[in-house]
Amino acid sequence: MTARVGKTTRVPGVPRIHLVSNLPGVNALGDHLRAAGLGPTSARSADALLVLIDRPLDHVEQELLDRARQSVPVLLAGPTVRALPADSPLVEASGLIPGRATPPYELRLQAGPQGGAIMARSGDFRPRESWVIPEKVADDVERLVLIRHEMGDYPVCTWRPATGLGMFTLGTGAAVLGDAAYHRLVGRWLRHCLGVHDAPPVGVGLLGTPDTTAAHHAGLDATEGLELTALCDGGPGRAPAHAAGRLPRRVEDPDDLVNDPELGVVVVATPTHTHLEWAGRALEAGKHVVVQAPLCLATSDADQLAELAAERSLLLAVYPEGRADPGYRALRAAVGRGAIGEPLRLEVHRGGLRRPVGTWRDDERISGGQLYDRGAAGVDQVLALVDEPVEWVSAAELKRVWYHVSNADHSRLLLRFASGAEAQITVSDLTVAARPSLEVLGSVGTLILDDAPAAANLEPPDGGPAVTGRHAGRRAAQDDDAAGAASLLLATYDGVRTRYPLPAPGSARVGTEVFYRDLADSLVSGWPLAGYEVEAARPVVAVLEAAVRSVATGGAQVVPL
Repeated sequence: MTARVGKTTRVPGVPRIHLVSNLPGVNALGDHLRAAGLGPTSARSADALLVLIDRPLDHVEQELLDRARQSVPVLLAGPTVRALPADSPLVEASGLIPGRATPPYELRLQAGPQGGAIMARSGDFRPRESWVIPEKVADDVERLVLIRHEMGDYPVCTWRPATGLGMFTLGTGAAVLGDAAYHRLVGRWLRHCLGVHDAPPVGVGLLGTPDTTAAHHAGLDATEGLELTALCDGGPGRAPAHAAGRLPRRVEDPDDLVNDPELGVVVVATPTHTHLEWAGRALEAGKHVVVQAPLCLATSDADQLAELAAERSLLLAVYPEGRADPGYRALRAAVGRGAIGEPLRLEVHRGGLRRPVGTWRDDERISGGQLYDRGAAGVDQVLALVDEPVEWVSAAELKRVWYHVSNADHSRLLLRFASGAEAQITVSDLTVAARPSLEVLGSVGTLILDDAPAAANLEPPDGGPAVTGRHAGRRAAQDDDAAGAASLLLATYDGVRTRYPLPAPGSARVGTEVFYRDLADSLVSGWPLAGYEVEAARPVVAVLEAAVRSVATGGAQVVPL
């Protein structure tokens, strides 16, 4: 099969590998490496051999040694080293003499003396797995990834250039084999052993308003491989408080920013109704483009931008808010492993009792309306949880209280899927009672994402005294995403209730850091930027566009385009 290199691959001449494995969970690793341009190919034509196998290699050992002598790296991963006999010539050639295996526990990985590039942008990957403590490591072995154990640092990932053998003793269980962070480490290990290096850092220009650019600024500052070079946000000449290191050059005219020859990427975080204009101009100027969700206000605009990017072989990505929320990630993982069976009914709630400030976000002409501005993340989450076409959309809005702004006070969006599943997304500035941010009813149970921190906020909306007791009200936090989720409840029909504690809610910076790590990996290392493409963002725009049409026709059922 010919290697398929995705559109986001930026490193020319990426080599191909041959993967040998008998492990049931290895398919995801193979798919990831294939999408990154690292295979597959035949053993005879491979530039490197990757072996994950849990049985003795017997007569194949000599063949592998012969390939290594022919300058074809042979990399033994997962349970392979444990399956080799103590007198294996592969063990001797690797320079790593394995010792005892530990019981499974959460591992903290760190870069070894030669492993900085392998661990770059690896995030907080903490696999829970057993690992092999080496008894001896030869002096000429490169120690790429280490684990701290009993006052010593031991390698779990190595490479011995003299013999062409590498070892990576993680990847024995299905959970780790299926983890994208592990896939990324294996891919980087392969590239290191083949002498393939990252491209230079990419210059980034950030275009928006002071309130929209702050989180992007912080995320870019924290990302190796991306350099925030220019900033145009209409703000003062001083640098933001969080910008302690590299300071971007201030640009007054947005045209100057999108045409800046030093930039490889332009981030468009402008008001929503200008996304088409500025993303289009940046693409026409030959820049890769990131757009803050929602991508635009119409599917025709999304198609126009996608066509423009494809014509120029440029990356067009959308930063979706809410994807990195720990509560949502835990809920999606539970749905994925079948904890509630088939999803049948989903309810998303955003907002509380809130007097709109009156910025562009509250202006229907600029933001697209309440559902576009604050419901897009909920639509994106729902579409990721139900892998079915949307048959129709129905929506309604209410305007009764906040007449100083044009956005609705309360909006309701109903989606019907081809499977019969339904989802309701509510965005409200009038809801006083605490509501879970997300609830998924399934065929064998229910998952509830509880927004407890916001529920504890009893500040009255008019600045008067707080009301307590049975008449107590609630004012939601101004930033819905910052409130976060306190816990995830799983209730199954056999009467079992399980509550999963979640990390403390973080700032929007956490989500942007995850996104920009993935973006940098795509631009400088050639990894696929899965989940952020126009193909994933367009259905969200289609649903929101259909919702606007439904509101205009009194809640009629509208088929998304």
